[in-house]
Amino acid sequence: MIGKGLESLIPKKEASRQTQPAVQESSTKDYIFWIETEKIKPNPYQPRKDFDEEALNSLAESIKKYGLLQPIIVTKIEKKTAQGGIATDYQIVAGERRWRASKKVGLKQIPVIIKNPSSREKLEIALIENVQRKNLNAIDKAEAFDQLRAEFGLLEKEIAQVAGVSRETVANSLRMLSLPKEMRDALKSEKISEGHARALLAVKEDGLRKKVFEEILENSYTVRDTEKAARENRLISKTKSPVLAVQNKDFLEKRIKEVLGYDQIKIDRKRGKIYFTAEFANEEALKNWLKKIIHKG
Repeated sequence: MIGKGLESLIPKKEASRQTQPAVQESSTKDYIFWIETEKIKPNPYQPRKDFDEEALNSLAESIKKYGLLQPIIVTKIEKKTAQGGIATDYQIVAGERRWRASKKVGLKQIPVIIKNPSSREKLEIALIENVQRKNLNAIDKAEAFDQLRAEFGLLEKEIAQVAGVSRETVANSLRMLSLPKEMRDALKSEKISEGHARALLAVKEDGLRKKVFEEILENSYTVRDTEKAARENRLISKTKSPVLAVQNKDFLEKRIKEVLGYDQIKIDRKRGKIYFTAEFANEEALKNWLKKIIHKG
C-alpha cells in the first residue's frame, strides 16, 4: 500500500526540552538525539521552495520563548573524508521550518529522531507534512505531485492516497503546470488563485489566454469575472468573427470611428464589459457632431 508505515516515521507526541542529554527516549520508543544544528541539511525532496519569512519569524519567536518542543526527523548521511575518516551529516526528512526557525534564534543543538526512509518516502513525508498543514502554494504542490509521478511512477490515484486528497484534486493540480511561466509565477506568488488558474486553462488559444490573464491583474477580477471572460473568449476563438472579437481594441475603435464619423473615441474593457468614450473640444463641437449623426440617420 502506498505510504504504508509512514506513520511510524512521524512522532505523535511532543518531546520536552527541560533537559538536553545526548540521547533520550521518547514516549513512542523513538530515541531523540540532540544534534548540532549546523550538521543538519535541508531535504532535497522538500516540495516547498519558498518559506514565508513572517511566519518563520513568528515560529522563531515561539521557539526562543518555549524551546523546540517537537523533534524533527532526519536521516544520517555518512561520507568519507580526504583523510580516510568518516564525516556524518544529517538530512531533514520532516521539520524544515522548525530547523530554519531554530537557526534564526541561534540554537546550537536541536532534538531529532533518526530514521532511514527511501527517497520516495522522503518526498511523501514532506508532501504529507506540507499539504495537511496547507503550507504549500499551488505550484509547489503540483510540482511535488509531478515528481511522484515522473520519478517514482505513481498513478494519480496513488498520489491522491499519499497526499490524502481526491484523484480529481491531483489531476486538477497537475494541469496547473501546463500554464505559461508568467501565469505559474503569478499563482505561486498568490497574485492569482487556483480558481483563476482553472478559468485560464479553459481558454485554449494562447493569445486569448494571455489577454484574460492581463485583465485579471489589471482589473482585479474575481474568479467569477475570470470565468465569464474565459467563456467570452472561448466563444470568440470558436467563431473567429471580427465583430465578436472584443479583445481587439484597435479593430473596435476603428469600426466605431467609421460608423460614427468621429476620430476622438477610445475603447476600454473592465470586468467583462466594454466602454467607449468620445472626447469633444467644446459644446459646439458636440452639437455639430450630433447634427451629423441625426442627418446621417
